[in-house]
Amino acid sequence: MTRPVLLGAIWSLFLLASCLNLRYLLRKYPTPPKYAWLWITLIALFARLIPNVILPMGAEYDIESFRIAGSLILQGEDVYASPLAIDRHPYLPLQLYWMAAAVWIADNLNLSYVAVYRLLPIFADLGVALLLFQILRVKDQPAAFHGALWYALSPIPVFISAYHGQFDALPIFLIILALYYLGRSSWLSGTWMGLAILAKSWPVLALPSLIQGVRKLRDKGSLILFAFLIPLIGVIAYSILFKAEVWNVLTRALAYNRGVGVYGYTYFIRLLWMLDLVNKQVFEFVIHYGRFLTLAILGLVWIVRGRKEAPAAGILTVLITFFAVTHAFAIQYLGWLIPFGILNSEYRWLKWYSLAAFGYMALVYFTLILDNSITRLLPWPEADLFIIIPASIPVWLLSLAWMFTRLRGSHSRTAEVVPG
Repeated sequence: MTRPVLLGAIWSLFLLASCLNLRYLLRKYPTPPKYAWLWITLIALFARLIPNVILPMGAEYDIESFRIAGSLILQGEDVYASPLAIDRHPYLPLQLYWMAAAVWIADNLNLSYVAVYRLLPIFADLGVALLLFQILRVKDQPAAFHGALWYALSPIPVFISAYHGQFDALPIFLIILALYYLGRSSWLSGTWMGLAILAKSWPVLALPSLIQGVRKLRDKGSLILFAFLIPLIGVIAYSILFKAEVWNVLTRALAYNRGVGVYGYTYFIRLLWMLDLVNKQVFEFVIHYGRFLTLAILGLVWIVRGRKEAPAAGILTVLITFFAVTHAFAIQYLGWLIPFGILNSEYRWLKWYSLAAFGYMALVYFTLILDNSITRLLPWPEADLFIIIPASIPVWLLSLAWMFTRLRGSHSRTAEVVPG
């Protein structure tokens, strides 16, 4: 393990310990409230900027993909049609502009591209922490302060933004903005949701709960219209600017189906196939049709339980179900549950989830993504099949248990008000 990676590991352990013991570290709520905003900002940035400085590397493939896409944008080329970017950008085009800006800044100021690029997810993470405080302080300002700091110190989103460089914090921030404006302006809520979808496709999972949270039919229509109009405008604008085919841009995001067999039940099917205990066609069936099973279960859970809950609770139920039944997975998904768990005061579950996710992520980041030392123990893909993926099983099992708790409706009895 290199010295920067070792320092990153120590820092992540410090954050985990601070997050799980926050009740004992911060016993008083700062007054006036402006000091709470300042503390949240400083702690969230400090937790993320430290690894952004000490870790000169990110996820090699992803960072290289971002740089390639950004360079193509600066050259006026269509990322979706370029042979240099095949399979490197399976999303809609919103974040492409930051990828290009980061390339320009890094090249012209002689800075590290990965350090510049990670600033967007880092500041999006800060925005999430501040939004959590803004939403929760209506009921209880001390609890809101603790909740925001819980997110600020949680190593799970820090891994994703400041270690990996993935940008899932951006759609999370936009979804929570959509929640915040839900009772104030349906068109503005729909606009934020549309931008979230334009960043990544998974925020669509939150849309049914947002629609259910609006009473008037006219407001529902306004929310739906803007939620789909904004991505469409973004795709058309990109297509005009870079002479791209609209359908090609849309299908690249809609056809995304990577990460099958690396998590959950699909891992066991893949393992049985690799051990010649099931036919290859079984695993191929999961690859081609698993998404439809995932969507069917998510739809059923939302109908049975999610639509009966408040929007933030319904979103959490759907996301937890996704973690329990998904056919495809990527490690950056693990950040999705943290803010919505905080919004619903599910701290008991969040503690166990954070421990399970931390163990898995620490193994992946410190022995594979940032330092490829895992192959000293086993060659690839054996290291993946017998070390890396099995480390995710506790997260999956915990997601299953959490899902069943929410489906039974018992989560309201187990939630805490103050984190600790």
